[in-house]
Amino acid sequence: MTHQPKGGMCAACRHALRDCSSLPFSSMPILARDGQTTIVRCTQFQHQRRK
Repeated sequence: MTHQPKGGMCAACRHALRDCSSLPFSSMPILARDGQTTIVRCTQFQHQRRK
């Protein structure tokens, strides 16, 4: 995988426990590049609802 979502977004996402590996990360907006890895903003991100 050369594109990956920003980790902090995953931790705060309501879908944090879902397997998101099939999402099209290579077509998502780029936030940064780290060597050969491209960090992207996940377009499926949704804030968790607070209890």
